[in-house]
Amino acid sequence: MAENAADNNKRLSESEERFRALVNATSDVVYRMNPDWTVMQQLNGGGFLSDVGEPIDNWMDKYIHPLDRELVQTAIAKAINTQSMFTLEHRVLQADGSLGWTSSKAVPMLDGQGEITEWFGAASDITSRKRMEEALQQARDEAEQQKRLYETVTSNTPDLVYVFDLDYRFSFANPALLNMWGKSWGDAIGKRLIENGYEPWHAEMHEREIDQIVATKQQVRGEVAFPHATLGRRIYDYILAPVINAQGEVEAISGTTRDITEIKENEQRKNSFISMVSHELKTPLTSVISFVQISQRRAVQNNDPVAADMLERAGKQLGKMTRMINSFLNVSRLESSHIQIDHQPFDLSMLMQEVEEEAKATISSHQVVFEPVAGVQINADREKIGQVFNNLISNAVKYSPTGSSIYIAAVEANGTVTVSVKDEGVGISETDLPRLFERYYRVREAELNHISGFGIGLYLCSEIVKRHGGNIWAESRPDKGSVFYFNLPVIEG
Repeated sequence: MAENAADNNKRLSESEERFRALVNATSDVVYRMNPDWTVMQQLNGGGFLSDVGEPIDNWMDKYIHPLDRELVQTAIAKAINTQSMFTLEHRVLQADGSLGWTSSKAVPMLDGQGEITEWFGAASDITSRKRMEEALQQARDEAEQQKRLYETVTSNTPDLVYVFDLDYRFSFANPALLNMWGKSWGDAIGKRLIENGYEPWHAEMHEREIDQIVATKQQVRGEVAFPHATLGRRIYDYILAPVINAQGEVEAISGTTRDITEIKENEQRKNSFISMVSHELKTPLTSVISFVQISQRRAVQNNDPVAADMLERAGKQLGKMTRMINSFLNVSRLESSHIQIDHQPFDLSMLMQEVEEEAKATISSHQVVFEPVAGVQINADREKIGQVFNNLISNAVKYSPTGSSIYIAAVEANGTVTVSVKDEGVGISETDLPRLFERYYRVREAELNHISGFGIGLYLCSEIVKRHGGNIWAESRPDKGSVFYFNLPVIEG
């Protein structure tokens, strides 16, 4: 009997040793606690926690983070009362004094009477996982905060804000857009344009733009009319932009649209006013020009050179005023779509000869040099193209020092003729260059040097050239002069 008991104890001891060896091999920390956990008898910290070679009673202060001590004590009390496994994830103070996380488990060792003799525990370092979880939670919290912020912003703006997926379906629409459609979120989201009341031509236009954005990753801007659910037909300015993912691919299309109906109506009223005033000014101005011309001829006949010279100067100023009024009239006609482009075949070189003769007769402050041009047949509005020449030459004169040269040339190649007007003036900054052809835009140098003008000449040139199927652009550097170009299709011979 004694031998059997000794054998059993030996086998039990060997089993416990093997168990401890297994735990030591698979855990970062191994520890032993007395029955009521008041004393830590031993701890092998594995470099994660400080080792304990002899019993200590202040292990809670040494290892457990203050914010988690109550949590640990509650879990210990439950395990003791139920004689069940202690298991808990909690914060600890690492061997280097920094904050760490551990997943700890301990089993009660029972004697023959079922009483706990000690606790044998193992713990793993889960600091990295916890930090990743905390970072993920923080990212989720920030994303949720951003979402609430964006929803608040988009809910309170009168602009229409929306997102398309790559199948042309709406994945987001703010309340302003839903209100314009007269629909609820559930009725509109996930639907395509035509399902949300867009006419076929309108839906197809936006789908083509989405395809273009996906291909080029560049935003698209436009203007379009759309019937509002309660306000009737409205005019909208819209911008569609790509949403790029981490791989650099377009994953969605975001859009913002603004109701510009009142702006358009105000512009129309302004243009109508300008047109009316310009017409009213032309009648007395024509009479004044006639009076000045008659008076100039009489001054010459009466051998009064002083009066003749003064009247000649007055005539030039009246000519400038006439051209200015005509420019305002043309702008108002352009913006109300009433300007007429009368396409007729003609020789561009002949028009340039006329422009050259007029320039030599009216410009004495600069050398205006026309490069030789061979016959070039184009189909265009002769008067309007003449206005483009005159505006570009007039600009070159205004922005160039007296006595400098202005060069005009035309070169035909690849089915187009490209006209250039080069000056030796103050040049244009990189900031101003992209905006030269905007309506009413004036470069900074013009303001600083008090150069007259309203910023409509280049805008008018741009609109005329575009309506002929051509392009207009400029190249310049400050203090290095400028070159303005425009091209037009030629009639193939």
